[in-house]
Amino acid sequence: MLEIGTHYLEIEKPLLYLHILAGFISLGVAYLLLFIKKGNQRHKKLGMFYVYGMTTIFVTAIPLSLLGEFNPFLFVIAIFSFYLAFSGYRQGRDRNGARERIDKALGIFITGTSILFYGLAISAYLVGDSMWITSVIFGTIALVFGINDSRRMKIVERPDFYDRTTLHLNLMLGGTIATTTAFIVTIDPFSILWLNWIAPTIVGTPIIIYFSRRELTKKAT
Repeated sequence: MLEIGTHYLEIEKPLLYLHILAGFISLGVAYLLLFIKKGNQRHKKLGMFYVYGMTTIFVTAIPLSLLGEFNPFLFVIAIFSFYLAFSGYRQGRDRNGARERIDKALGIFITGTSILFYGLAISAYLVGDSMWITSVIFGTIALVFGINDSRRMKIVERPDFYDRTTLHLNLMLGGTIATTTAFIVTIDPFSILWLNWIAPTIVGTPIIIYFSRRELTKKAT
């Protein structure tokens, strides 16, 4: 994917360049945000660059998947990444807990994505492809987010600040893991295919747990 050669159609090349550029920008900004103070204007501005980048990845992934050799796993990952980034943005912006129509649509969107993952898992399992493991894991993660969104929509009270910021962090970091996954699978550092897909989640999950606990500790004090 990173080598743009003659096997790509001319119309694909600018989209692919934009897709790759947006990916690098999003990842660079995401990792930078881990080390700067949260909540100030710089954090908010950089966060918007991250959201714009993730949206660009999603928008360009659709025509690229239709024009070139279709990779269903990367396509669904792009959908998943967009949900995490945009939903995380909504949590950071809406102090009432992001429970408007667009947020309900996002919940339906991610639940549908989980179904796509499970569908990929079944098709991969039937042909003896170990990628079914990856699809089940990501499908389950997507389903958990969908269920949580459904439950959150039923809450009337305004959410606690730290509960909201914790969810915001979890979603944004989840989007970073998903985008890192898409990058890792293009370079295949591990000989086991499914490990390339799972490694970023294995590494990133403790980071999510750390930041979540840090926010909840602030709430307790």
